[in-house]
Parts: sequence; structure tokens; C-alpha cells
Amino acid sequence: MFAPFIICLREGIEIFLVIIPLVVYFNKNKLYGMTKSALLGGALGTFIATITGSIIFSQVALLNGPAGELFDGLLGIVLAGLVLYSVVLLRKNKSFNIDPNQQFISLSQKGVFILAAITFFRELLEVTLFILTSSATGSPMLLIVSSLLGLLSAALIVYVVARGFSRLNIGIVFYILNLFLVGLGAYYFGDGLDVLFGRYVPQMLKMGILVYAVPSYYLMIKSDLKKYINSNIIK
Repeated sequence: MFAPFIICLREGIEIFLVIIPLVVYFNKNKLYGMTKSALLGGALGTFIATITGSIIFSQVALLNGPAGELFDGLLGIVLAGLVLYSVVLLRKNKSFNIDPNQQFISLSQKGVFILAAITFFRELLEVTLFILTSSATGSPMLLIVSSLLGLLSAALIVYVVARGFSRLNIGIVFYILNLFLVGLGAYYFGDGLDVLFGRYVPQMLKMGILVYAVPSYYLMIKSDLKKYINSNIIK
């Protein structure tokens, strides 16, 4: 189950890029109350996301026949739209600074608690939706293990960089993961269309993948390609 690992690694990096630098900063300055608020907020966000995900999974398991197919098709299209919006159009987290943002540092303990809770809940719920599409194609235990390994790997990467133990460019890692995620979004889009309209158009899967992937990759890399062409690297 390579896809759940990559998805959790990407979303985990996004979570921990907010939380871990703050915790490192708070501990360095002996602001242990702020650290406690960040950890408790993260725990609450994780708990709520877990409960919400469990409810979604339990309800989806009850769907059979045409209703199940309709849900699978719509879910694939929704996930593809989510990837397109957050990764391609917003270019979310294109660059990173592992130093805590001063705006976040100035927050109260309550503010840090809310920030951590919302961050964990939003990203883990997004992970749940992605994993939901993979749950029917593999072992549940393997899926859970892959997801946990992805999150733990993300935490380790961000912690090592935030503590200055490595000069790893997280921006590059995240960019590569985004490229993979766009490809996955293209597959989900094509698969969703295939579930809904495949009986009418036999090549709907391939058509959907191409319609999604080609413009998405173009929008995503055109600015970076332009910078490369105008640079002194190829002169």
C-alpha cells in the first residue's frame, strides 16, 4: 500500500511543519505551558478526526449496489478536485521556513491549542478521505500500518530539520510528493468518471486521467520551468 504511505507522509509534513517548530521554540525558551497547549490541541484534533473518520467508514460500509458505486465515483471526483485546488491552484506550501512564524508565536496558549487542533483535524480528515478510496483494494491492517509509518516518517523528517540535524530541503521533498499527488488525483478523477459513466464510454478511465493530469501538471510546473529557462543554469 504505497499510496497511503505517500499521502500520509505529505499531509504529515504539512501538519508537523506547523507544530514541531513551535514546540521546539517553546521548549528552547522554557515556555512549557505553550508546548502543553500545542500537544493537547493536536491530541484533540486527532481524536475528533479519528471519530469522524470512523463514522464515515462505518456509514460507507453500509452502502451496496448502485448507492455504493455512486458514492465511490463521487468521492473520486471530490478528491481530485481537492488535489487540484490545494496543490495546483493554491500551490499550497510551495516553500517552507522551519522557523516558527512570529504570528503563531505571539498567540496565547488558547490560540496555540486551537491552531494545533484545527491543523491536525483538517489534514487527518483529508487523509481519511484518501485512505477511504484505497480501503477496498488491500488489507485493512496493511493500510493502517502504511498510514502510521507515513505520519511517523513525516514527524521524524520535520523534527530532524527543525533541530538543525539535517540540511534537507523539505520544500523539494514536498514538491516531489505534490507531483505524485497530482498523478493520484488524476487516477481518482478518471476512476470516478469510469465508475459513473464507464458503461457508456469504455475509455473513460484513460480519458479522465489525461484530461486531469495534462493541464494540472502544466499549471503546476510552468512557473518553475519559466524560472529555470530564464536562469543562468542553461546559458
